[in-house]
Amino acid sequence: MTVEEARGTFSPELVARVEEMAKRYPHRKAALIPAMHFIQAERGGWFSDETIRDTAALFGVPDMHVRGIVGFYDMFHDAPVGKHVVRLCKTLSCHLRGAAKLREHIRERYGVGNGETTADGAFTFKCFECLGHCANAPMMLVDDRKCLDLTVEKLDEILGGLR
Repeated sequence: MTVEEARGTFSPELVARVEEMAKRYPHRKAALIPAMHFIQAERGGWFSDETIRDTAALFGVPDMHVRGIVGFYDMFHDAPVGKHVVRLCKTLSCHLRGAAKLREHIRERYGVGNGETTADGAFTFKCFECLGHCANAPMMLVDDRKCLDLTVEKLDEILGGLR
């Protein structure tokens, strides 16, 4: 697939955004990771094999290059995810301050474990290695929103407001 053919697989708005972004970098390929955020959003929140192929063609790189990025970075998904992605920190500070209790609550109340999506498609839960707010443990990220000093009640209030 050529770059021109790949452009036709994305919305004109996305292509314009990617082209504008690529102008800011010395090499077009340098805009790949930033552009992948927009591509993922347009393609339903994850990178299917088709989206990986189209993205690779758009940037003139091998499919495996894009697949490697998707596999390496947590913010890219290789399977469908819920409307909201919830990352619960599992490192020592959070563990000592109640993260295990929160994980158990998520399993009981929301019916999911690590890497699973709720039946209604609202949330995908992921245990995550250090989110960098040890002084405010336990913590989670809901999409890009930091939620600090969590309790079971606070967790339910935050997630309840997103349903």
